[in-house]
Amino acid sequence: MIHVVDYGTSNIRSVFNAFERLLCPVQLTSDPAKVGSAAGLVLPGVGSFGRSAQVLAETGLMDAVREAVKNGVPLLGICLGMQLLFAESEEGPATLPGMGLFPGRLRRFPPERKVPHMGWNTVEFDEPQGLFAGIRPGSHFYFVHSYYLPLSDCPPGSAQTTYGRTFASAVQVGRIMGTQFHPEKSGDVGLRVLSNFAHEICKIPRSIDKEDI
Repeated sequence: MIHVVDYGTSNIRSVFNAFERLLCPVQLTSDPAKVGSAAGLVLPGVGSFGRSAQVLAETGLMDAVREAVKNGVPLLGICLGMQLLFAESEEGPATLPGMGLFPGRLRRFPPERKVPHMGWNTVEFDEPQGLFAGIRPGSHFYFVHSYYLPLSDCPPGSAQTTYGRTFASAVQVGRIMGTQFHPEKSGDVGLRVLSNFAHEICKIPRSIDKEDI
């Protein structure tokens, strides 16, 4: 079963509903003890990096997620959840670091760009595999964010999007994955991303049978 980590941020229910639509067994949890028993973890979120990092640390959820990942549990971070996979952000004080599963520091979009970056934008990647299996490079996904991961701080092979400057819009290293866009708000192509994550965990068929979408 996939556990969606509930740490008081918004957007939890829409992510939960998306997995239910895929007929994937899923439950919400704010209990660190249950995180370790999950077959897969999803860390969604919309809000403040610093405040969310503080809540995760104070509730024990941050340590529980780190330990689960160490034990091989697949993890998907969405939007703020992806940002929290990294070491730190300009949005939060240095005393409130992220999970540090990847090195890197999130930056705020420059003042000449309207923030948040909101709406549909293209995502480019080298190979249609992993989270993007069966998806064409250049497909459109829905974004809402004011901070971004510079390409200089992103893992090799990360997907990229341009909004004034080019940034990492999805990352995947082994079983640790993240999307800066909202797959649950991105129509069929977003559901395909979620089903690619859930396919082996929940033993469900991929949501769309077309070779490419």
